[in-house]
Amino acid sequence: MLDDTSSMYWALGGGGITWLAQMVWSKIFSKEGRAYDQLIMQMSDELKSLRERMATLEAGLDEERKHRRLAEDKVHLLELDNLQLRATLKAHNIDVPPSVLDVRSITDDYGNEQQT
Repeated sequence: MLDDTSSMYWALGGGGITWLAQMVWSKIFSKEGRAYDQLIMQMSDELKSLRERMATLEAGLDEERKHRRLAEDKVHLLELDNLQLRATLKAHNIDVPPSVLDVRSITDDYGNEQQT
């Protein structure tokens, strides 16, 4: 019984050492292992650069959205000022001709340009 147990331990130990040697060989000494590691490093670097680029693009997009909102607010205030000035002029019996470029005449209800 003792002899069977010790040979079982020897077999397990030999199998473990063989497995470890095979892992070391494939990781360090084989061309495939080195190529795989190099590929992993290359893909990691590429992924990192793509994430950085995406963060930069998102920051730029947020900045553009902010500027567009500010511009839209300014346009809205100018439209309100225009309406107020027209109403004041009309209250003083001053006839105001329609503007040369009336935005409502060249766009539809959704702000899309109409075909003329």
